[in-house]
Amino acid sequence: MDDDPEKRSITAPETDHEEHQVSDAGRTHGGQVTRAKMLTTLIICFCNLINFMDRYCLPGILPMVIADLKLSNFQGGLLQSAFVVSYIVVAPIVGYLGDRYSRRAIMGCGLLVWSIVTMAGSFMTTFETLLIFRCLGGIGEASYSAIGPAVIGDLYIGDTRSKMLALFYFTTLIGGGLGFITGSGMAAATSSWNWGLRVTPILSMVSVLLIAFVMRDPPRGLSEGSRLVSTSWQKDIVYLLKNPSLMLSTIASIAVTFTVGAIAAWGPQYVFLGRQILNDNSLSFDDISLVFGIVTIASGLLGVVSGSIMGQKLRIRFPSADAIICGIGMICSAPFFYALLVLSLGSIYAIYVLAFLALWFINLNWALVGDILLYVIIPTRRATAAAFQILVCHIFGDASSPFIVGLISDALKPTIESDSETFRNFKSLEYGLFVILFVEVLGGFFFLACSWFLVSDRAKATRAVAVSIPDQSVLYDKSKASQVHVFVPANDPATSGHTVMIKRSSQIMDEVNLETV
Repeated sequence: MDDDPEKRSITAPETDHEEHQVSDAGRTHGGQVTRAKMLTTLIICFCNLINFMDRYCLPGILPMVIADLKLSNFQGGLLQSAFVVSYIVVAPIVGYLGDRYSRRAIMGCGLLVWSIVTMAGSFMTTFETLLIFRCLGGIGEASYSAIGPAVIGDLYIGDTRSKMLALFYFTTLIGGGLGFITGSGMAAATSSWNWGLRVTPILSMVSVLLIAFVMRDPPRGLSEGSRLVSTSWQKDIVYLLKNPSLMLSTIASIAVTFTVGAIAAWGPQYVFLGRQILNDNSLSFDDISLVFGIVTIASGLLGVVSGSIMGQKLRIRFPSADAIICGIGMICSAPFFYALLVLSLGSIYAIYVLAFLALWFINLNWALVGDILLYVIIPTRRATAAAFQILVCHIFGDASSPFIVGLISDALKPTIESDSETFRNFKSLEYGLFVILFVEVLGGFFFLACSWFLVSDRAKATRAVAVSIPDQSVLYDKSKASQVHVFVPANDPATSGHTVMIKRSSQIMDEVNLETV
């Protein structure tokens, strides 16, 4: 029998009973929200929140760090991108282990190590030592980012899953906004940028305790009632690389993280330099970081919620709606970012409104991309898929964009003719940020290309799960070999009309139409 779960068949049971029917408890309860499920979901969301708080604490204190350590824009961007070094090493390992071993233990151990190195890094006073500890910062995200969505996928199904994923990805935006606020706020209160990095390690220790004593690790595929077993890592990777929806949505997601990473790292600094050129001293960098954090949170709330709702409503009539919404959102976001850059010396309120609109459109995609991954990938390969997707998004996206923008800025600065150092810094940074416009539009087209494959890839994954369950509401009459039905969730337009192969003990292969209940 083929080891590929998508080609795996099931053997109808030998029985003398006229009809064989067993429960489908996992799939039946996949839409219910119990107290234990909700606590586990909230703990995963809390881990996501504090990780992104730590990530974006640094942009909130970046001018202080650059001034104190006498750094270039490239070095400042490198500090923001350094976490990807450890993430590259740890994420594939966590993805592999997360599909096979205790996910609670993996998350707890990873976050414990991350708490220690993050706190230690806050005491560093040189660029080299700070860079080393920021390089280790990827351990925290690697330990939960691939596992968290997979656990949510095992707890819920259908629209309930979409809502919980929206909550998870909303905490990404909340964490980013709170990072700006807590980083700059603590630094201002203590007159030391080091204190801006010491809040999240403490919160991370709280998350370790919650994981150890409260969180529950559900069986893989529980919500779908799946009994698929893990295969070799090599087969997992081949499976992922041959999934067009995953590949195209991942490439598009690189564009998303590239844009968000660049704006988060340099947005407050860019706006602050513009105010200095206008001799507007009414706003300090801390004030701008605070408002930028609020804009990030507000646009994240509206974007994630509205994107999730649109996906749930539209996919009933248009099965490819998730990818189309993401693509349109990316393309629509670009004009607002362009307007923000060219009008940055205008009204500060106009800048905030443009930033809000640009971020709202780009934030439409977060929950939808996570949902796409879960329904086009079988349960036993979801952690590996998530680790792969997040890894390449970090390497080529938000880990690269800050120092790429900084590098372009430093390279173009000597070409700008002005006696004002502030003006030269401002214009060179503006030119560096223009690269995100091209990346955004390109990402939008990759999302639209993903929509062409979404229905078929979802049907393949659903079929693989359905045929892996020997007791999944299978009606079997020995005297009537044709009367075998494999039921899949209702209102699933991706699977209606598709067929599966049922292998009987007599070695006869029957083609069975997937029906909804």
